[in-house]
Amino acid sequence: MKTNKILASLFLTALAVPFFTSCDPKGEITQTPTISSGVFVLNEGKYNSNNASLTYYDFATSFASADLFLDKNNRGLGDTGQDMIKYGSNLYIAVYKSSLIEVVNANTGVSIKSIPMKNASNAPSSPRTLTAANGKVYIVLYDGHVTQLDTTSLTLGSTISVGANPDASVISNNKLYVANTGGMATVMDSTISVINLSTFAEEKRIKVNLNPAAIKADSYGDIYVVSNGNYGSVPGKFQRIEAVTNKVTDINLAVKNFEIYGDKAYIYNFTYDANWQATNKTIAVYDVKNEQLVSANIVTSTIDKTPYCIDVDPTTNDIYLGVTDYVNNGKMYCFDNNGTLKFTFTTGINPNKVVFITK
Repeated sequence: MKTNKILASLFLTALAVPFFTSCDPKGEITQTPTISSGVFVLNEGKYNSNNASLTYYDFATSFASADLFLDKNNRGLGDTGQDMIKYGSNLYIAVYKSSLIEVVNANTGVSIKSIPMKNASNAPSSPRTLTAANGKVYIVLYDGHVTQLDTTSLTLGSTISVGANPDASVISNNKLYVANTGGMATVMDSTISVINLSTFAEEKRIKVNLNPAAIKADSYGDIYVVSNGNYGSVPGKFQRIEAVTNKVTDINLAVKNFEIYGDKAYIYNFTYDANWQATNKTIAVYDVKNEQLVSANIVTSTIDKTPYCIDVDPTTNDIYLGVTDYVNNGKMYCFDNNGTLKFTFTTGINPNKVVFITK
């Protein structure tokens, strides 16, 4: 639920439909699948509609289950599924509006624990993004904090303050980089908090463009940031923070969101037409090692709806692009690393994160 996505969704009022099916001609699934090798998709749902969901697509059967979490736990995920990671044998899911962390057994889909996220005043602290290292999950909270979750005891640990309305986060060189958006503040933020994980203390803040929205790290320790600007007089930017010097360099590419795998950044972009419909949809490839554009667009297939998330399968290097119209069920595209379409499947509303599982 990034700020620019909220703005776009305000223009769309159609009702969501609950039907799911695979695009495979074998037909729709009739029972909850056994989890094997496949992908989990976290579906954000509509804000204030309490309809976040978890799709599971199985590679062997080519079927997508509508909501694995609901099937396995007889209850929904809650309101606004924000982020999901796999660490050890568990999935950790941040549910923003419900203000909780859901811990799910990745092998069964069964909930292990629901952890309410409250601040010192017992008010919702609103988890946004998750990272993990050294036996801990680091939870970025939109109220301006980062807290630790011990993955053995599943108890919350220390909490520290960062910038205003933090969102995207990434770990590199035992440091946690957190994008401070200032999205709900009087003045938008333009900094990246750098947290030393050994001391769990903020070391510095690096100034970038206004309203940083997405952040990733390459294998060389450099950090890449997409910012949204103010949607008017200050345009968005794609920038690189150098690992050793913290020097910030602008990269002349239009980027909505991206993922880095190996030496490549896979970037999606689009523009809006007069009716707020996404057009000119592309997936570009940027070489982070040589710092140059490889291809402005590797996809020739027609992409429906609006791109909403992008992830790369570390086993196959396939590219997964989730799309949405903000109110109806979404769709997941799978392309090989040359941009050739392999398959699609139906997701829930607003698919925003893919996690891969192999057995």
